[in-house]
Amino acid sequence: MDFTYERKINYYETDRMGVVHHSNYIRFLEEARCKQLEEAKIPYSAFEEKGIMIPVLGVNCAFKNPVTFDDTILIKPFVKEFTGVRLTMGYVVTNKSTNDIILTGETKHCFTDNNLKPIRLQKIKPDFYDRFMELKN
Repeated sequence: MDFTYERKINYYETDRMGVVHHSNYIRFLEEARCKQLEEAKIPYSAFEEKGIMIPVLGVNCAFKNPVTFDDTILIKPFVKEFTGVRLTMGYVVTNKSTNDIILTGETKHCFTDNNLKPIRLQKIKPDFYDRFMELKN
């Protein structure tokens, strides 16, 4: 599934230097990931209704170029690795007007029950597992 999330930068997301503060990118990546799963018919709410959590285990970002207030960014999330227990999402963020790469990164996740005990998605919710496999390809 080819998916791109478009987002305009708000003034409050910038720092004293006038560029987006680095901490905001984690939120942007989450927005893109959630929207992609929604488009793939597996929104976060569907996981939570089934008692499945997807906690973040780690975040890694490489900042390439800055963006400022009123710029529009394009975020392309993709499934980098998926085992049914763990998930690694990759991201490429570009400036819509210049096509400059703003950031490359990844987030690592696992699937758990409500008590944060790891689960195998294929066993608990095979249709969700299948949708992730489709995203991986």
